[in-house]
Amino acid sequence: MTSTTSLVPLRAYPAFLESLLREAAEIALSFPRGLSARIKDADPNQVVTDADLAIGQKIKSRIRERFPHDSVIDEEWGAVRGTSAITWVIDPIDGTSNFAAGSPLFGVMVGILEHGRPVAGGVSLPALSETYIAATGHGAYVNGNKLEIEAGGNMAEQLVAYGMDFHPSETALDCRTMESIASRCRGIRTSNSIFDCMMVAKGVYAASMHRRNRIWDCVAPHVIIQEAGGTFSTMEGDVPDYQKPLTKTTQVYSMLACAPDFRRTLTDITRAQLPA
Repeated sequence: MTSTTSLVPLRAYPAFLESLLREAAEIALSFPRGLSARIKDADPNQVVTDADLAIGQKIKSRIRERFPHDSVIDEEWGAVRGTSAITWVIDPIDGTSNFAAGSPLFGVMVGILEHGRPVAGGVSLPALSETYIAATGHGAYVNGNKLEIEAGGNMAEQLVAYGMDFHPSETALDCRTMESIASRCRGIRTSNSIFDCMMVAKGVYAASMHRRNRIWDCVAPHVIIQEAGGTFSTMEGDVPDYQKPLTKTTQVYSMLACAPDFRRTLTDITRAQLPA
């Protein structure tokens, strides 16, 4: 299938993203606390709720109505192939276990790829009434206020978020890596959700790390962190590969979102803990 070039200017996406995320937040907050969650067959660490499905369906429908030629990837509903160079990547609720338990530390993510390159993204933290929007070359904002990650600082004075799920082959590695980081920073924090990454964008945390993400966990924060002045890479410091995104729905990505001054230290720590 031949791809056509998008005729939508990049500056047009933020307003639409904000509208999508506002609707998604309203749906999320309409569900009761303590919502029943079902374990996914493919990964016992992952759960899904009726809210995930409702939000994903709403976002996907809005995108298909407004941009019928674009591809769409949704964590719960799967992928729809379009004919344009644009792919929308949706995580209807990131931190579903938190959400289902009644924790406010969850979010909704929508990212946009053009020819496999992240160009725009938005994140809503519904329980905190925060909406993060970014587009390449147009900056990153939270509730209309520009985000700028400050340069400089001492690693020993910083907070670092490190998320993890149990995987027999990797949990010990995560614990060793976390211990090494903890000895060099002020403290480790974790919500195991997009909340952590957005705290990097706000300059509250120096970094957010996670070893097992999927494409829908990465695209939106990738743009927001970079446009705020930070760096977004794998934990080893490589650029994430989103090319041919509809083929990447099962690929596992590690993630390091951080203030630029701490990237080298954290990637060195990560590499040092890998098996020889």
